[in-house]
Amino acid sequence: MKNFSSFPLSAATSLWLSAFASSSFSQGPAPKENRPYQVQEIPMPKGIAPEIGGLGFTPSGKLVVVTRRTGVLMATPKATPAEMQWTRFSDQSLHNSNGLFVISDREILVSQMPELTRLIDHDGDGIADEYRTEASFNLSGAYHEVTAGPVPDGAGGFFIALNTASHSGFTLEHTRGTFSPVSRRGRNFASVPYRGWVMHWNPKTGLTPWAKGFRSPNGIQTGPDGALWVTDNQGDFRTTNPLYHVRKGLFYGHPSSLVWDPEYVKNQPDRDPLKQPMEELDAMRTPAAVLFPYGFSRSPAEPLFDLTGGKFGPFTGQMLVADAAAPRIIRVMLENVDDTLQGACVDFYSNDGLRNGSNRMTFSPDGTELYVGQTMREWAGPMEGLQRIQFKGGPVFEVLHMHLLKDGFELEFTAPVDPGTGEKPEAFETDTYWYKYSSNYGGPETAPRHTRPAQVQWSQDRRKVQLTYPHMEPQRVMRVVLSGLKSETQPLGHTMVAYTINKLAK
Repeated sequence: MKNFSSFPLSAATSLWLSAFASSSFSQGPAPKENRPYQVQEIPMPKGIAPEIGGLGFTPSGKLVVVTRRTGVLMATPKATPAEMQWTRFSDQSLHNSNGLFVISDREILVSQMPELTRLIDHDGDGIADEYRTEASFNLSGAYHEVTAGPVPDGAGGFFIALNTASHSGFTLEHTRGTFSPVSRRGRNFASVPYRGWVMHWNPKTGLTPWAKGFRSPNGIQTGPDGALWVTDNQGDFRTTNPLYHVRKGLFYGHPSSLVWDPEYVKNQPDRDPLKQPMEELDAMRTPAAVLFPYGFSRSPAEPLFDLTGGKFGPFTGQMLVADAAAPRIIRVMLENVDDTLQGACVDFYSNDGLRNGSNRMTFSPDGTELYVGQTMREWAGPMEGLQRIQFKGGPVFEVLHMHLLKDGFELEFTAPVDPGTGEKPEAFETDTYWYKYSSNYGGPETAPRHTRPAQVQWSQDRRKVQLTYPHMEPQRVMRVVLSGLKSETQPLGHTMVAYTINKLAK
C-alpha cells in the first residue's frame, strides 16, 4: 500500500490528515481501567508462526484458529489468556490458508490458496484425519492469489473471494487453469480463470462464478439479511479502499477479471479490457456502498456484523471492519436509500494496545469479546498474533447512527449531548469530495470543498441533531469532524464520520 506522499493531496485533505495524526480521533482521555473496551494479548504456542488466517468457535465453545502456515489450533478461552491450553486440530501444514467456517467440533471448512478443504475428525481424537478437497481454485503461481471466505449463503452454499495476481510476482510456466496472455497484462492481473471474482460453491452444483471486478478482496461476509459484502484494497483501478454490496453478475471495477466473463468476450475472444475506454468501464461498474477515506483505512480486511444483541455495546446490527495496515477497527453504519445500500464509517477502536495487521475477527459465544487475528503483510509491518477486545461495560459516547436526509444528515448519539455543546455550525466542519475512477494506483480526493451546515437543530432529548447543508449532491463523500461535543462532561469517543452518497434521499 502507498504512503500518504505517494499522490498529491488537496489543501483540505492535508489539513485533515494532520489532524488525523493527532489524538483528536482517538478515544477520549478516560483512564484506561475505566474505558468500556480493553485489549488483551493471547499468547500463541511456541513454534507457531502466529499469522492468523481465520477465526471461529465450535458449538462447544472452543476457539478455532487457522494459521496461514502451520495448520489449525483449538483452545477453550480462559479469563487469563496465558492459561489457555492449545491443541492441534490439524497436524499438517496448510497452504496459505486465509479463511474458515466451523461446521461442528469435528468438522471445518478451510480456504487454502489452491482449494477449499473440508477437515474432518472421524474418530473423535481431536485431530483431523480426513482432508477432502471440495473445490479447486486456478493458480498462476503468483504469491498474491490468496482467498477470503468461505461465508455461508444461508441455503447450504458458500461464497469465496479470489485475489488477482500482482505484477511484483511471477507466473509459473505450467498453471492450474487456462492461461490468458491478454489478462496477464497490468499491475494486478487475472491470467487464469476466475481470479478477481467472488465465487459460489455448493456441494451439489460445485464452484461457479458469481461476480467480477475485484482486485484484492481480503474480506467477505454475509449479513443477517443475507446480503453479501466484500472489502477491497486500494491500488490500480482503486482510488481508495471500498466496501461493496455484492450482487450476482455485476462488475465492481477492476477490469482484468472481465476476460473470464463469457458475455464480455463472446463477440471478441481476445478482447482486452485494459484497452477499453475508462468512460465505458466506469459506466459498467457498480459503485461502492462505502468509500473509506484513505489514511483512515489503509488495507481493509474481514467485515463482521455485531449480532450480540447489545452484549458488546450499543452497536448491535452494525458492521465492524478489520484493517490489516493500521491499528484500527472501523465501524460501518449502513442504510437503504432509494433501493441502494450506502452509509458511513467511523472509528470503532484504534491504537491503545491494538496492533497492525488485523485480518480476521469473531465474537465469543457470549458476545462480550471480539477476537482479532493479525497477520504480517509487507505493507503492514512485522505485526502478527492474536488479541481480544473485551467489553467491560460503562458509558459509551459515540455517534450511533448517521442518516441521510434530503437536505443534510441526522446524527444520533449513544447518549444525550450536553447543552451548550454542538450548538453552532462550526462544531460540524465538513469536507466533501469524490474519488475519480482511473487505472492509476490510488489517487487523491477530487473536487474537494469545505463546507459546514447552515442550520443545526437538536432534538428535545439531545440524542439527535439535524444538520442542514446549503447544497447536497450524489457521488460525493461528506466527511464531518465533530468538535467539542460532550455527554455528562465525557468527550465524544471518535469525532470523524464519513458518509458515501451514491443516491440522495427523496
